[in-house]
Amino acid sequence: MGFDLSLMKPVMKSVFGFDDFRELQKPIVESVMNDNDTLAILKTSGGKSLCYQMPAIFRGGTTLVVSPLISLMKDQVDALIAKGVPAAYVTSGLSLEETRARYDGLGKGEYNLFYVSPERFKDQNFLQALVRSPVSLFAIDEAHCASQWGHNFRPSYANLGNTLDTLEGHLRRKVQRVAFTATANARAQQDIVDMLKLRSPDVHIQDFDRENLSYAVVMAKKSDRTPEIIQALQEHRSDGCTIIYCVTVKEVEKLYQKLNNAGVDCNRYHGRLETEEKNEIQDQFLAGEIKVLIATSAFGMGVDKSDVRLVIHAQMPGSLEAWYQEAGRAGRDGLPAKAILFYHDADKSIHRFFIGQGAPEGYKIAPIKDMIRKILFLGPSSLDARLIAMHCTQQLAVIHTVMPDSGIRLVELTRNDVIATITLLKNQGEIEERDGLFALGNWQESNEYIWVDEVKRHNWLKFNAMCSWCETNLCRRWQILRYFDERKPHYYCGNCDNCERRAMSVVQTNNMVEKAVRPSTLIAMASALDSISEAHQARWMHILLGTMEVKLLTDAETEVSGRFQWHAVGDLKRWERSLIDNGVLDESHKLTDKGVEWVEGRIDVPVAKPPAPAPGAKPAVIVPPPVIEGRVKILRAWRKSTAFRADVSEMQIMTEPQIHKIASLESVTAEAMSQAGFTEKWLANHAKTILKTFEKHERQNDCVLQ
Repeated sequence: MGFDLSLMKPVMKSVFGFDDFRELQKPIVESVMNDNDTLAILKTSGGKSLCYQMPAIFRGGTTLVVSPLISLMKDQVDALIAKGVPAAYVTSGLSLEETRARYDGLGKGEYNLFYVSPERFKDQNFLQALVRSPVSLFAIDEAHCASQWGHNFRPSYANLGNTLDTLEGHLRRKVQRVAFTATANARAQQDIVDMLKLRSPDVHIQDFDRENLSYAVVMAKKSDRTPEIIQALQEHRSDGCTIIYCVTVKEVEKLYQKLNNAGVDCNRYHGRLETEEKNEIQDQFLAGEIKVLIATSAFGMGVDKSDVRLVIHAQMPGSLEAWYQEAGRAGRDGLPAKAILFYHDADKSIHRFFIGQGAPEGYKIAPIKDMIRKILFLGPSSLDARLIAMHCTQQLAVIHTVMPDSGIRLVELTRNDVIATITLLKNQGEIEERDGLFALGNWQESNEYIWVDEVKRHNWLKFNAMCSWCETNLCRRWQILRYFDERKPHYYCGNCDNCERRAMSVVQTNNMVEKAVRPSTLIAMASALDSISEAHQARWMHILLGTMEVKLLTDAETEVSGRFQWHAVGDLKRWERSLIDNGVLDESHKLTDKGVEWVEGRIDVPVAKPPAPAPGAKPAVIVPPPVIEGRVKILRAWRKSTAFRADVSEMQIMTEPQIHKIASLESVTAEAMSQAGFTEKWLANHAKTILKTFEKHERQNDCVLQ
């Protein structure tokens, strides 16, 4: 028999002020209280932390929480202490005396919850305190960091499974493990279970849909998106706050200056600010004193602010997982909110650079690592990446000359290769950095980093999926859900820019809806086909759709694999033929001189013009604005009364874009709503009452609204 959650209600009410758990929290807490290892995937704002905090408080003992960010630890511990819960954290920002005092408290069992980063397990003093403590639960937050298929892979997280096994050996008992994340597809979920060594875990996966969020991608005209961002801020003025995400610190600072100069009251947050300044900015944002915050991805994880009404991505993130997590920080109170991404082709070069720098080619690591060991063997030192690259290249050339059959590749190493290797070794804990000086850490003599190439290939897949999502004409919400393995039939949500555009700005021909493909999509396809021009048709099709195993692909093929995964086979064939017929590609898929000029933006080629309406096609009818306004009022009143009767939020009944979609129909009928993308289930629940509402209003006001 499972644990009775009602026993926890008095404690939860007195500590957190909640009467009960949310429905999706209940099975997770039951698993934890039944002593089962658990993997829980809850969308942002789902209440992950309560699922391990309440068991920790109710059961007693010590729960060790592994968390990736200092700000997240600090916020949660401060909140727990304010509620009277014994909690502490240890980070590199504490003094030696404070750290020792907290270790002493951990060993004596003075804390219900103790927060650390995964790197803390290298500290022998911490491990000794942990072995003395009454630890009863290991809670791993942001568990996607343990998976090489996750969007923020950290080797220190991936080692946690082995580390916890070793700890259990010293404790001479098993300790329950629970893992939490907001974003993990099927492959990442299995990787988390394997890397953290969860034992026959209960797996709980929450629906990834955020119905109150409206999604939009804006094709930026220039790489400088400041004017468009200012316009978006003006159009979405509200009582809530806005977060603007940029990929790099440089871009955050640049946008911060431009918005300030334009009179926008804003601030910025990134990893290069001093800790005190970052904490002050975060506290001001949480208090509502900062309404617009420009930040890198370093901001937001674990930040609990419910009234963020708008999240803007000034640049495209590197993966859909990263975008989903950051966009999900809007509308945590369940009220309508919006996520806008400004997309420009220049964004791609940044991520291509990051993919190359973040995961060096496996065969380049050994000579660079050997040179770093020689430099640091005598003690801490700085590492000059350019000098190391030059010496390694010279050394390889000498070895290749003296021993041509040695099997060592003759390659010219670059500064970026060295930087990537240094980053890898730091993440592995093999070297440590402080105040610009490096020292040997937990050094591994092995140079086997086969997984590095696999991570790089997977990063290309995630990057291509992100680009494809930005350029698609399909429903964005459906694609997100499909990406996270919710296999729903295709539908139109009515709450993303593509669905709104489909209802408002399509060419209707004999009840068929056709759309013009974006020029950027065709340019991307032409470039992709040129890079894999040696592939025959059956192969290039599978490569672009992402249906071939990555290990069977060449490096060039890996870089475009899955780039068009959201498009139909028929579309790809038609576009390929159009590119060839317009002289952009030759028959072997190589870019022609004309194609190169077109891709570089020097000439215009009318490849992407929308199809002409078929002969005799019925033109789209524009509904007069007064009629639309009248329908909107009626639908809002109907939505309010329907939500009241069903005891649900109004957004669960119908979103604002859906209201405007129905209001803009030529004739409001069940058939018209079906053609506009409303699902059969939705129509079965609501179509009849909507039509009756319109009929009643017409009789009472003697006017025609249908």
